[in-house]
Amino acid sequence: MSEEKRIAGIYIRVSTLDQAREGFSLGEQEARLKDFCKAKQYEVYKVYADEGISAKNDKRPAYQQMMNDVKNGTINVIVAFKMDRLTRSVYDVEKLMKIVKEVGCDIDCLADESNTTTSNGRMVMRIMTSVSQNEIEKCSERTKLGMVGAIKAGHIPNRTPLGFKRDNKKLVVDPLTKDIVERVFDLYLEGKSHQTIANIYNQEKVLGKTNWYDSTIQKILANELYKGDFVNGRKTKYPTYYENVVEPIVSKEKWNNCQSQKQRNARHYERTATYLFTNKLKCSNCGCFLGGKATTKPNGKKYYYYQCKKCKTNYKEVDIIELLAMQIVDLVKLDDLMNNYYTPFIKSKLNNKEIDYEKQIKELDKQLDRIKAVYLKGIAKENEFEKEYNHIEYQKQDLLKKWQEQKQYESLNFTVDDLLILEDKQHLDIYVRPEEFVLGLYNCVQDLTREKAQKLIATYIDNLELQVVNNKLEITNINFREDFLCSLVNNHNEYGVPLNYTLFSDSDGNKIPMNHDGKTHKEAYNYFEKLKSTVTDNCKLNYYEIEADDKLEDVGFIPNGDYEKVLRLMVLSDGKKYNDKTLRLGVITLDLESALLCRINRIKEASNELCYI
Repeated sequence: MSEEKRIAGIYIRVSTLDQAREGFSLGEQEARLKDFCKAKQYEVYKVYADEGISAKNDKRPAYQQMMNDVKNGTINVIVAFKMDRLTRSVYDVEKLMKIVKEVGCDIDCLADESNTTTSNGRMVMRIMTSVSQNEIEKCSERTKLGMVGAIKAGHIPNRTPLGFKRDNKKLVVDPLTKDIVERVFDLYLEGKSHQTIANIYNQEKVLGKTNWYDSTIQKILANELYKGDFVNGRKTKYPTYYENVVEPIVSKEKWNNCQSQKQRNARHYERTATYLFTNKLKCSNCGCFLGGKATTKPNGKKYYYYQCKKCKTNYKEVDIIELLAMQIVDLVKLDDLMNNYYTPFIKSKLNNKEIDYEKQIKELDKQLDRIKAVYLKGIAKENEFEKEYNHIEYQKQDLLKKWQEQKQYESLNFTVDDLLILEDKQHLDIYVRPEEFVLGLYNCVQDLTREKAQKLIATYIDNLELQVVNNKLEITNINFREDFLCSLVNNHNEYGVPLNYTLFSDSDGNKIPMNHDGKTHKEAYNYFEKLKSTVTDNCKLNYYEIEADDKLEDVGFIPNGDYEKVLRLMVLSDGKKYNDKTLRLGVITLDLESALLCRINRIKEASNELCYI
């Protein structure tokens, strides 16, 4: 090789990081290497330059061009400033050394004595490359650790999703848009498809937009950030999962329920009719979820069925409704309590005073004025003006609504006992005002359209387990939605919303509620007195204190035969944890004789009024 004319290819490279360093520019590398070639009596064929490219691999345009010239014999010596300019990979340096050896080419580096002309030079090449690779790996580890720390602190990379905003680069819940996201999850759990939800949002012009798509809804439902988690490197082979890195918009239970719903929908999804029990019924034979179907008679009336595609088992919807009639009525009453009392009670406890709705509305008004001025001056096109105007107007109307709600909720003075009394008076009406109770039930069922019933079932029930015994259909189990049950517990823990157990039933099969939280003797008796004061009828309520075992298997209390009904049980704790073998319970009962007298008196009063008329 020493007698052969040395034709050199000068390779220079600088990465984005190197560009920030002083004195390591491409120009300086080129000047010094040309002087080096002159001293070595190398004839320079070409300068190969890669700018802003890392040496983690050999996928570099100028480097690949140089290697082609090496392979076809155009150059026979590669000249570089340092070995790390050529590569920082141990694998790639061995690959390079193999190629140059096969074609009779050498490598000669100026600054670190790396070369292929001597065994020591080749050893230096390997050592310097190992050092460089180690540096890259350490830097990568530091970067990853820094990213992990940033992610755990809420500094989430990528675009800010709907429902969130940036506060000092940290992802936080946006109170102005989070309801839009939460509603998507609720609508989906009600049985609405991605496209239906998109259509609703387009019709309502949510955020002033009419370009909501089913794919947009899909992405929202699949985004782990909405339950507080983040997946980094989702498209890589080994993505990293981070839990609880941001404040969630929906609970994990609700998010998981939506994913389960999605899997069920993928198997069978009906869009042509409203099915009350879509993806709610489990086959008694195989445990698979049943799909819905409907037939229309010549008179136009529709009949609904549910079928297991695996077992070919069919169930009539009317038969299921008949079995569920009382439970559906209970759901109606529960829904009324949740929407009209429990939800307002919770919202009255929320601290929304930090949101200055009035100030934000005034700012939006200023934006609207500026947009109008720009449009009138002819600067903005009509379609651009309309789009931006509608977007801001939607935000304004949404803020006005939330501001009004805030005022209403702040004026509420519900107490926990008030909510309990609402429940107990419903129970009381079964005996004191049975005619009104039955009429209320009838009206309840009459007003319940298929759409309302479907929404009701979807909101509270996860699935029903069916079984056929002696050719008779039975519902063996009603499983409530996990996110609904968890929300009851969370709302109880955070806001004091009542949480009742129903471990016992009376002789008529009516469930007897029992407070989750213990009350002192004084609190229990005060509640009894408050309940009495709210009862307008002259019926008699009684209060007892009894003893029970810790498992509540032996209550040790028998109401006064057919003349007394238990309305409520209350654990008496005296403010202490109750770990004793025995428990004391407060019992509120209704005297049925007094209830009967109240009913008779009302009938007499009604008759007198009719006679007077």
